[in-house]
Amino acid sequence: MSEWNPNLYLRFKEERTQPTRDLINRIRKDHAGSIIDIGCGPGNSTIELKRRWKDARIIGLDNSEAMLEKARADYPDLEWINRDAGRDLSDLGTFDIVFSNAAIQWIPDHKSLLERLFALVADSGVLAVQVPNVTYMPIGVAIGQTAMEDRWRSRFEGMDDGLCYKDLDFYYDVLCSLAENIELWETHYYHVMPDHESIIEWYKSTGMRPYLEKLDEQERSEFTAGVLARIRNEYRVQEDGRVLFPFRRLFFIAHR
Repeated sequence: MSEWNPNLYLRFKEERTQPTRDLINRIRKDHAGSIIDIGCGPGNSTIELKRRWKDARIIGLDNSEAMLEKARADYPDLEWINRDAGRDLSDLGTFDIVFSNAAIQWIPDHKSLLERLFALVADSGVLAVQVPNVTYMPIGVAIGQTAMEDRWRSRFEGMDDGLCYKDLDFYYDVLCSLAENIELWETHYYHVMPDHESIIEWYKSTGMRPYLEKLDEQERSEFTAGVLARIRNEYRVQEDGRVLFPFRRLFFIAHR
């Protein structure tokens, strides 16, 4: 997969960071000596962790060098490492908080992944995760339907978009034999967008990215136009001309 674009990702920084703040606010730990942010991206989640636990040693971990370069430039006082969170991280030791915001959907086999991540949790520590689930969201459906059109079918046939989504009952079943107690909840954020094109811009940096990277510049314009036409019928224009973009996110905290 091609390199991430941190500037495109951060175009909606406030909206993308709010779930981080909401997850942090549910972690009942006044003190944390060590924290790791799995899939830290450009550091917008990591800096929020530092603001809450000012004295903690915090590591931001990601496998995108472009994202890490942006994080290092914006937050030079924090620690950043390039590692694949889908592989063994046990050499890093254990942490009072193992945190991940909107990252594990890019990593397969969530059962093994969560078992490995929970093994990084120190005694009395927590694993805190937010994962988007766009399975039934109109934008996700529109991309899938557009990709199946005759114009694009051969280009995407057999393609794995790299995304892995599960529901909360799955995550509970994985963690219930590991954790002392588990908290789970779901939030639908209603983002106020200027127009339908803004929804496309939001999603080009994430869920649409695996499709766009298989196309040339002209084809990308055609494909996004097809998705745009579909979402115009799904997200209605409000009285003030703006568009509401509901976004489903799942949260869970597992306590050791």
